[in-house]
Amino acid sequence: MPRYIFFVNDEKVTSAVSNSVYAERLASSSGFEKIDFETEANDKQDAELKLKAHLGENTQAVKEFGGDITFSSVIEAFLR
Repeated sequence: MPRYIFFVNDEKVTSAVSNSVYAERLASSSGFEKIDFETEANDKQDAELKLKAHLGENTQAVKEFGGDITFSSVIEAFLR
């Protein structure tokens, strides 16, 4: 299975096969920045689905952390 890497700019996220000419061109481009996520996938669509799932997990973790911090802040405010 090929290994995919992802790049992002202000408007777009794109994927490329690792060690391909396209990936090297995106890496050297000033408009795109590499995302710290790589995955093995059957095709580009499968790789993008795995990225979406990964981002969904991270978003959920941030929501849970934010909820915990908010709850702790409310308790601290009442204890003062």
